[in-house]
Amino acid sequence: MKISDLVKQTVATWSVERSDIDFTAMSTALKVNLLVTKQLEITNQHMLNLGVTLGEFDVLATLRRHGKNGVLMPTEIAVLAMITPSGLTNRLSRLEKMGHIVRLSDPNDRRISLVRITAKGRRIADLGIEFAAQHSADILDGVKPADLAAFTRVIDQLIRNVEDQTSTSVRTGSLRK
Repeated sequence: MKISDLVKQTVATWSVERSDIDFTAMSTALKVNLLVTKQLEITNQHMLNLGVTLGEFDVLATLRRHGKNGVLMPTEIAVLAMITPSGLTNRLSRLEKMGHIVRLSDPNDRRISLVRITAKGRRIADLGIEFAAQHSADILDGVKPADLAAFTRVIDQLIRNVEDQTSTSVRTGSLRK
């Protein structure tokens, strides 16, 4: 089913069941969610064709774009790639077994571990980011520059709204009503 048809059907059926609710904002949010979900499915499939999951690619891409010679501490990778430490540990283990990274001890402090991307991992990161950049360009193909600028402003505002809601819910212990 097409994304637009799924959204129309979802909003129409909810409108019958709950005619007291305005579903305009939810319709827009659902479109964005479905678009992102579809884009991630396509990107993940490409990464799987390269031999890594999207999450593993995130680690390789983080090392590739941030590391001096592709070297970072695991805590830095977790922050930069927005990964929980436990999720990162599993990814690092799999990437190490595949030969995409190596783990090292910090020569200045043996208590600190470092992660370095290998030449093999660098190739995967480069192929993955080339696909991701082109796929993003393909999705936006035909969108007028002025429309894209306006859309970007709206997305930036939505991000601020989500961040504000998150900080409010953390302070109060619940979602803003």
